[in-house]
Amino acid sequence: MKMKFKKLINVLTILIVTVSLVSCEDFFDNDNADPNKPFDVPISAALPSVQLTIVDSYGGLWSNFGNMFIQQVEGVERQWESFNRYDIQPVRYNQSWGQMYENVFVELRVITEKATDGGLNHYLGIAKVTEAYALMMSSDVWGDIPYTEAGLGDANNNPAYDDHATVIMPAIRTLLTDALALFDGAPGSITPGSDDVLYGGDVDAWKLAAHGLLARYYLRLGDNANALAEAKMSLGSRADNMGFDYPGAGNDAPWFGFNDVRQGDIEFHPTMRGIMSGLNDTDRLGVLDNTFDGSHPYLTADQRQDILTYREMQFVIAETSTDAAEQHTAYLNGIRASFEEFGLGDAEYNSYVGQATIDPGAGNLTMEQIMTQKYIALFVQPEANVDWRRTGIPAITPPADATSTVVARRWFYPENEYLFNENAPARNSNLLFERVDWDN
Repeated sequence: MKMKFKKLINVLTILIVTVSLVSCEDFFDNDNADPNKPFDVPISAALPSVQLTIVDSYGGLWSNFGNMFIQQVEGVERQWESFNRYDIQPVRYNQSWGQMYENVFVELRVITEKATDGGLNHYLGIAKVTEAYALMMSSDVWGDIPYTEAGLGDANNNPAYDDHATVIMPAIRTLLTDALALFDGAPGSITPGSDDVLYGGDVDAWKLAAHGLLARYYLRLGDNANALAEAKMSLGSRADNMGFDYPGAGNDAPWFGFNDVRQGDIEFHPTMRGIMSGLNDTDRLGVLDNTFDGSHPYLTADQRQDILTYREMQFVIAETSTDAAEQHTAYLNGIRASFEEFGLGDAEYNSYVGQATIDPGAGNLTMEQIMTQKYIALFVQPEANVDWRRTGIPAITPPADATSTVVARRWFYPENEYLFNENAPARNSNLLFERVDWDN
């Protein structure tokens, strides 16, 4: 299902450089470009740019902040030392908001219109899954966001904020179910190929991803039965993972790019070290617990940045299944896939799960064990932040020098919204610690 990067490098080098530049931490950059006036480009040029923006953002600031809040990583120097103790201002989120609205939502509107007008059903299906992904990713950290009125240009320079529970979440489900229907229909006169940098135009792979995103959707709603059903129709192996292989050599994966320019700002967190040490998780710890610099064995320049994974779906099955054998198998599959992800083999995996504290056998697993293993397996994956907010596992407490006695859960709206959108919510200095509607 996966395409090799060498088939794309001539087409995508400029796009990767452009998108990767966004992930550099110029926190005081004002987004002066008009997000309501996208360039008129062919779908084949617009689609990879949108996809790469999502991948770069997910592995960039979404991971930097989200996985810092749940103490997989720790801000230790410069601005990140302040961020680690929740001394964060709304201006810090201008860049992330601009990425999603200027480079994703507005461009997806254009792609959707062109695909609809041209009867390009498979392009339209991909656009809908991509939009659902971006909506979930954005509303996870901001809650209510502009959507139905966003990207209308001069027709509405002050888009209203749509309610997360009653507008955004139902829109995500509709987009995904519509996409599945489109994938089962005629593709249209033009079909996606190498311009689809996530799956190379493989519609079967996109269907697996749509089911995986529906599993995430139902988990957020606490609907375990439907989450289980969707996860079982989703990714069947690591080969189905949704993501992008960064080539390195200057076109670097997000974490490597961050460490390259801000070495020493973020490091492995003592909380995660303590959890893994307590489980005798020495082999995975040996890979992950290294200085965050160019020699890190996992956060490499050519790291594959996945945004939806088989190991995640296996842990969804383990969390939601009521069948002891199915739950147990999925739990072990998730752990094995994480060992493979971190470059470890059967010997290390077998030694680890040979401990009765790790594998107590079918029918004896606890939610604490399942979610703790998922927390480890999804190292620097922002979905781990969502899991902690849903379940409270593992138990974490704010840093000793934090500005709050509770752990940060979400993001401020960006300063630009407070300044320029008359419909922006009122400023709320406590917003970082409040909950979006599914976080209950």
